[in-house]
Amino acid sequence: MALERCTIHMWGLEEKPSLISPESIGLYWFLNGYYSKLQVAHEIEFVFSNNTDLSPNEELPLLVLGDNKISGFVNIVDYLMQDLTYQIDDKGTALLQSSLLQYTSSDLTVLTNYQLYLNKENYETFTRRHFCRLLYWPMWYNTPLHYRAVARERCEDLLGYLPSEEEEALSGSTEPSELAQSKTFKVTQQNKRKGKEELQNAKFNMQYLNKLSEHMKVWIQVRERAMSEKVIPADLLMWANIYVQLQLPDKDKVATHLSQTLGSDFFATLQKQLDLCSHFEPIIPFREPTFQEQGNAIMSIYNKGAKYL
Repeated sequence: MALERCTIHMWGLEEKPSLISPESIGLYWFLNGYYSKLQVAHEIEFVFSNNTDLSPNEELPLLVLGDNKISGFVNIVDYLMQDLTYQIDDKGTALLQSSLLQYTSSDLTVLTNYQLYLNKENYETFTRRHFCRLLYWPMWYNTPLHYRAVARERCEDLLGYLPSEEEEALSGSTEPSELAQSKTFKVTQQNKRKGKEELQNAKFNMQYLNKLSEHMKVWIQVRERAMSEKVIPADLLMWANIYVQLQLPDKDKVATHLSQTLGSDFFATLQKQLDLCSHFEPIIPFREPTFQEQGNAIMSIYNKGAKYL
């Protein structure tokens, strides 16, 4: 049965998915590189609206089919694949592949969010600036701060307690007794605080790297038991997460760590796969968002008000 025409809203810029959303990248690869071979690609169109107000749970990617809305890589892929003639014979293998996809969506994506929002170098030199290109004013200012707070909360289960920006600012504030101190003393104290902050950032970044290699080793073990020579959705979402982490400013540390912990051969094969996916020719039609689909100030106010009607 042919699918009805549906629209998929994603994070993106210049007709390409954005690095701030590994799920948008994974879905773009899924539809342009692998799902398109299943002869249903012509039923779908992409819109890089960058507008989370369109989604009931304020998350992208979002599939819109009439009055129905389905958000998130896992849910969208499950929906698109439900009517395929291709089936997995072994129910145990199907369950394993589904579990691996859920694991990738939760744990690996959380680690990617750490790199996007809590790694200081990445956040200040890429993420925060990139939102200025993705969103209208004034949303581009508050949105990365919101996602940073969400990432901090979600990462605590994996990395332990992470101090908030308010706590970091408080620890670096000047005590009244210091105001009368000499300029030399103040500079010394500032350098100490800066050194303490850098040491703390290095500690959290190392914890992230260790968790990343731990989770990748588990992922590889489960993938081997999934027993599929074909590309499965969990492959694409994992590739998308690693691709994002290897494109950010602090990418060299990630590349070196993965190569050392997972093996240079595996890492080289992974890099070739990422290069292949990142050069897929677009097959899915693309259109610009309508005024109602844009995240401009007027529609933002309208959408927020509509939720209370």
